[in-house]
Amino acid sequence: MNQKQIGTIVLILGIILSGFVFYFKTQADFAADIVLDETGSCIVPGKGCLHALYNNLFLVGIVIAVLIFSLGFYLIFFDKTQEKLAQQQKDVSKALEEAKKQDRIKDEFSAYLAGFSLDEQKILKAVHSQDGIKQSTLKFRVDMSKTALSLILKSLAERNIVKRKRSGKTNQVFLAKKF
Repeated sequence: MNQKQIGTIVLILGIILSGFVFYFKTQADFAADIVLDETGSCIVPGKGCLHALYNNLFLVGIVIAVLIFSLGFYLIFFDKTQEKLAQQQKDVSKALEEAKKQDRIKDEFSAYLAGFSLDEQKILKAVHSQDGIKQSTLKFRVDMSKTALSLILKSLAERNIVKRKRSGKTNQVFLAKKF
């Protein structure tokens, strides 16, 4: 049962309670009027005026009915808790899906790296973390000589594992397969 349905039920209960309070008030006034017609006074010894006696009960009943009615009205038109919870659940689900996707990609890339030498793995990890990395930057990141790096990149390029693109006096290095 959602918030609006509960609010509608509470609103209806408030209306029904108001109806009962008004019904009992009219019955009490009718009874007080009968006593007034028979005795000429609505004052009962030891209890006071019958009209005043029932007015306090009437006010309490009306206050309770108005509070219930207001709660129902609030639940129907103003309370957005249900919508916020649904949105939060969607956000959490989306974040979990993204985390699963990232884990799957990470696992897939780790499995892909298993077939390469340690130096090739270092290079591929660096290129994976920054696709399009400049070869001069890559040299420092993997801590290799320029010659060793060039030879390994040439080998990887020949096997269609990386692609090199000329960029000024150096090359940019990209993974051929996207993860």
